[in-house]
Amino acid sequence: MTKHITFLLFMALISGCSSTKDTPPETIPLVSDLFSDDTFEQALTINEQEIFTLPVQEQEKFLDYFNNELIKGIREDKIIFNYLEQRIDLFTYDGDTLTAIESLERNEGNCISLAILTQAYAKLAQVDTTFIEVGTVPVFKKSNNTILISNHFRTKLLAPKATSDPNTIEVIRAGTVVDYFPAQDSFFIDNANYHDLVTKFYANRAVDALLEDNFNQSFNMLKQALSYKPYDPELINISAVLHRRSGQESHAMKIYEYAKSYNLTSQNLLANYLSIAKNQNNIELVEQLENLLDETALTPFDKIQVAQRSAQKGRFTKAIQALKEVIIETPYLPEPYFELARIYHSKGDIEKTDKLLALAVERSSDPKKRSLFQAKRNTIPKQ
Repeated sequence: MTKHITFLLFMALISGCSSTKDTPPETIPLVSDLFSDDTFEQALTINEQEIFTLPVQEQEKFLDYFNNELIKGIREDKIIFNYLEQRIDLFTYDGDTLTAIESLERNEGNCISLAILTQAYAKLAQVDTTFIEVGTVPVFKKSNNTILISNHFRTKLLAPKATSDPNTIEVIRAGTVVDYFPAQDSFFIDNANYHDLVTKFYANRAVDALLEDNFNQSFNMLKQALSYKPYDPELINISAVLHRRSGQESHAMKIYEYAKSYNLTSQNLLANYLSIAKNQNNIELVEQLENLLDETALTPFDKIQVAQRSAQKGRFTKAIQALKEVIIETPYLPEPYFELARIYHSKGDIEKTDKLLALAVERSSDPKKRSLFQAKRNTIPKQ
């Protein structure tokens, strides 16, 4: 699964889809205008072409296979899919975001890495692609006040157009979906394109460097990402996190204020801004941000977070209502059942708690989640 890292306590990155993809008016200034450039050293980064470059020997091997399969009458998108299936059969899942060459050399990669590898072969074969971003409600892993959250990229290799008539529009174009680590408990976030993929590469690299306190590297990767999507709320969010972590909190606050003023926000950005407001005991701002978080909750994960915040304040009716809405929309997700179980456990309703935990275990396709939910269930006193 794609390593998109979300910082919900002190940092936040990529998880939700509450932001719009519409390009803001040119009258909106760039977030980079607020950067403390003197704090960071400029350096060269990987260029776009290098991300998708395959070794010459691998190019020749693939094209030989591709052309031979074409002669057999196999469709272009299926040829790439079949080649990938053989090529990555022994791949190991790893959290690193890699270039195409790095993935082949290391025989591993996350979903962004493998989407990049797929795109590299598709480009070589001149096969069109589109992408779909899906999310999963994560098992939380804390590391230095960081919560890691996984998102997921699916690639669709498009079949040749059904007709060459320029006046004919194909509403749904045939193709082959490549899903490297399919998860049952996932939900649609948004359609994506090639530039989204490139942006994700640089964004992930920026966050990896940030986690290692390599602020200069993070800054340069972030600048690359912003060159593709200068008004993206998640990139703006990373910008604020980077400045705060590097000791430039005043710049971080200006970036958050900028995002809020121009409505360039996401759930992650607002959650991070909220944590600062709470630290500063800014009661008015805390209330504004909590209301915004509730109003802009779109994905199941967003709504689960609304329920968690409500439950923490003892507003159980609101929390239960939010979780029941998630269950109606996505009954296959285990997390809303787990969160409901926590609420009923706090209310002393052991019977409902046990039933809900059983449902969470039943609906979880992730072994780690299933083990966690079952462990919680095992602690419930049997009646």
